[in-house]
Amino acid sequence: MKSTLAKRVFFGTLLIVFFTGLFLLDGCLSARAAQQTLPAWLSGLCFAFLCAILSAAGGIELARLARAGQINIILFPAITAIILIATHPYWSRNLTDSMAPALAATLTAGLFFAALIQALKAGNPGAINNLAGTCFLIIYLGVGCWFIFQIRLLNPLSTTTWGQIGPLIMFIACVKSSDIGAYFTGRFLGRHKWVPSISPAKTWEGFFGGIVFAAIAASIFAHFSDIIDIKLGWLFGATMALTGQLGDLFESMLKRDADIKDSAHLIPEFGGILDLVDSVIAAAPFALLFLANWGKSG
Repeated sequence: MKSTLAKRVFFGTLLIVFFTGLFLLDGCLSARAAQQTLPAWLSGLCFAFLCAILSAAGGIELARLARAGQINIILFPAITAIILIATHPYWSRNLTDSMAPALAATLTAGLFFAALIQALKAGNPGAINNLAGTCFLIIYLGVGCWFIFQIRLLNPLSTTTWGQIGPLIMFIACVKSSDIGAYFTGRFLGRHKWVPSISPAKTWEGFFGGIVFAAIAASIFAHFSDIIDIKLGWLFGATMALTGQLGDLFESMLKRDADIKDSAHLIPEFGGILDLVDSVIAAAPFALLFLANWGKSG
């Protein structure tokens, strides 16, 4: 496998198999919990662990980018707050709080302890930039993953594996279909640069190719499942492609500002966790809006 394309296909396939298997396991456990044959706390537990690990790893990578731009993230309170917010839909299910007070309390506590550490370790120099960067880190990854978790929990009472996990799989499949479509269309047909000052490799052909691929994927899901009306499938897919590619462009802007090509070298040919989830995080709020208001219960 000497070619970049072959390696990308190989490792991309491994990622698909791994995450799909984990999602199905989580859906199966949640369905059994809804049937009351397993304890209720098992429902969503696998996904909570996944969100905690990915959001924490993404936070470490983003802190590395910030450090290259002379911003020092106060990492321990930031990562703690990110994990608490990202997994809030799991640990707060038996509480009466809504997202707003939980976010406000966690963010305030995180920033308070970050400010305390800044004062004790560094004092005044860089305080505004460091605390602003820490706040951005918490909101971007913590709240972003919270939206993804809410998509996972759209049908908490479903007694079938697909009913539990189907909306999440459809959402991620559409976003990643856009990524795949944009990559291959841009690679073989790309001629006109999209935003060369931020990402020289991205083209308008790839941009529209991603929209077409995602719309096709969403239409297939809408036709063969009961997640969303088929008339809205193509619109859902196009929205996921548009917001996902903007999220990818946003992360490219951060990397270019830090003069770093990939957020990390964890996954061959893909980069780091941020490179993997940037488009998913950006598209998640819009996916939740679509599926919560116009989706069908599973």
